Amino acid sequence: MELELIASGKVREVYAVRDDPTKLLMVATDRISAYDRVFAEPVIDKGRLLSAISATAFTALGDRFQTHFVDVPIDVPAQFLGRATLVKRAAMIPVECVARGYLVGSAWDAYRTDGTVQGVALPTGLGFGDRLKEPIFTPTTKEETGHDRPLTPLELRDLHGIELAQRLEELTKAIYVALATWFSEHGLTLVDSKFEFGWVDGDLVLADEIATPDSSRIVRGEPGASPEWLDKQLLRDWLSEHGFRGDGQAPVLNGELIESVQGAYRQVYETLSGRSFDDWPGGHDAYRGVDR
Repeated sequence: MELELIASGKVREVYAVRDDPTKLLMVATDRISAYDRVFAEPVIDKGRLLSAISATAFTALGDRFQTHFVDVPIDVPAQFLGRATLVKRAAMIPVECVARGYLVGSAWDAYRTDGTVQGVALPTGLGFGDRLKEPIFTPTTKEETGHDRPLTPLELRDLHGIELAQRLEELTKAIYVALATWFSEHGLTLVDSKFEFGWVDGDLVLADEIATPDSSRIVRGEPGASPEWLDKQLLRDWLSEHGFRGDGQAPVLNGELIESVQGAYRQVYETLSGRSFDDWPGGHDAYRGVDR
């Protein structure tokens, strides 16, 4: 497979497949980011875990939704093994489509202010971690640099038109419900999740990663006053406890935190797949000497 690096993000690198211009190879690194900051300390095997979880989720969705997922190839350079996903090349829509099934995070902060979340009115009397009667759609812009900007339904329609805005909302909610049901069957709760979409041959398809601890909040059981986070919220909480929320000098991530994050991501994969992560292709030794 002849590859050409065409993009490098906070966590993923994207390669064009020179002998098939309709495909891309997405490679997940061990980098981790929060509050728009990429940290110097890698989480070993995080890229393999992200690829494993995302591939498992795409497979679980089956043919219920159109997606860009092709497979997890093994005919790749050794350093990419287990962390590379072959996908259809899509013209991406610059919107992060977030579905929320529970009242946590920034949604909880907004609700406490005026009872709404990005223009969506919610019932009075809800508490932190409460399950919503139905999932709500809270999209944001997808900025090249800096913070993504929350969008109300009206703002999304102004940016992308009524028809596409409605389709994005419908798809986001439907995919979230399907994945949340699958998570529940395995004793996990998909609290909220971010999705991205793009166009492939005129069809709107689900793209990027899905259902990973980087793109979702995940707990074992139900969220409550002290939820057992199995996602990047572990890092956000640790940073907040150390006085960092994106400004100034970031603290160095210690070994205990890194081990905790890796262990949480591994739990998600093994719980959803029913397999040991030890059997997933590749290994961190294969990635040694390559910039994570």
